Amino acid sequence: MLSLGVDIGGSHIACCVFDHTSKELLKETFSYKKVNPHGTKDEILKTWLLALKESVAHLDRNIAGVGLAMPGPFDYYRGISKIKEVAKLQALYNVSLRLEIAQSLNLKPSQVRFINDASAFSIAEAALGKASAYKRIVAITLGTGLGASFAINGMPILKGENVPDSGYLYNQYYNNVLADELFSTRGIIEAYREMTGEQIKNVKELFDKVGLDNQAKLVFENFGSQLGDFIKPYLEEFEAETLVLGGKISGAFDVFGNSLKKELAFLEEIYVSEFGEEAAIIGSALLLDEMFYKKIEDTLKLM
Repeated sequence: MLSLGVDIGGSHIACCVFDHTSKELLKETFSYKKVNPHGTKDEILKTWLLALKESVAHLDRNIAGVGLAMPGPFDYYRGISKIKEVAKLQALYNVSLRLEIAQSLNLKPSQVRFINDASAFSIAEAALGKASAYKRIVAITLGTGLGASFAINGMPILKGENVPDSGYLYNQYYNNVLADELFSTRGIIEAYREMTGEQIKNVKELFDKVGLDNQAKLVFENFGSQLGDFIKPYLEEFEAETLVLGGKISGAFDVFGNSLKKELAFLEEIYVSEFGEEAAIIGSALLLDEMFYKKIEDTLKLM
């Protein structure tokens, strides 16, 4: 069986066909497009659909459906965007993306399924990654924002079991500052600006400075220490065994990893996902496995 997995960010879409038998992505079907997050509904959907159609155009047989990993807020069970009052994809507010995509790809609405992007990441790790060796895992994505997913035996936990509401961490506070403002690209850029007075464009630019700029190195080390201090009580309460990291900032793990590990010494393992940005694509594609979907269906209603 084949399904199309999709990772949607504020300014991009990436998709690839997943083979459920071999448990592998068919790399020749990979498609990536930049998206204008401030575009109209039609502009955004046109770019998305172009990427989706490019992926399936490589195939000589039909897909079982499409799974999409989306940032929130979003009605994942019904496939309706609830994103508003943020600087991305606001034109899609209250749009039934399930119907739009199903109609364009000649699929039944039931063949188009959605999940939170951080949850998709944790599902892929628990199913096919190193995290499969653990019962209780926490996955966080570090990029334009802070994504988080608490999972037990591969299933995201959104209520009870000592997790924050909906498994979210971005909306919690650390030293009276919203976590999403600190543990994100803009947080790191601002930390460096406050320390040096210099404005940089992105995390890669800062990472490239590390070998020659001690202040750049210190910013990353402080980031690791503060991130660890922030998430420590949540991980302890959840009785997490391992922490897996994803997102573009995790590419700097060699610099901030030791300070993070020092704060979270009780964990059995802390590591960066081997799947990288493919994790959310794999996790969303797994939604088309009917046995798995039945297990996670009630959880999607709570997302």
